[in-house]
Amino acid sequence: MKKSTCFILAASTCLLLNSCKHEEKIIEKVAYNYSYAMANYDLESAAKYATEETKNTTLRKADYLVKAVGEKYIESDTPASIEIIKLEKVNDTTAYVVYHKKTPQKDFSARLYLLKRDGQWLAHKPIKEIPDNSSKEEEINFVEPK
Repeated sequence: MKKSTCFILAASTCLLLNSCKHEEKIIEKVAYNYSYAMANYDLESAAKYATEETKNTTLRKADYLVKAVGEKYIESDTPASIEIIKLEKVNDTTAYVVYHKKTPQKDFSARLYLLKRDGQWLAHKPIKEIPDNSSKEEEINFVEPK
């Protein structure tokens, strides 16, 4: 009886750990895909991984900025590479990653929040305003999820 109880407990623990690792991989993939698309000015692809709030703020402002800076600037700032440095799952519906972005013009780390909405992890980075000093590490105001 003790052996079967220990076996069931061990098997359950393994399944739980595998489930957590699988979800972390999904979170990391969404964070990478969103960050990579944004870093390479592919706003259409980024929108696939973004919450509605992020689409309505960050991506709308980014679309305006992309049009304002023009093709020459974009060509000089791409290709970009992204590396996920840290992943922290805060609870069942909130996580964040710290990623490092490197382009021909920039090299910095930033934080990206992710929220689980309707069973799907999405990047959540709505902005209130665009920072006026872009030479510092990117730190855009995070709007707490409702």
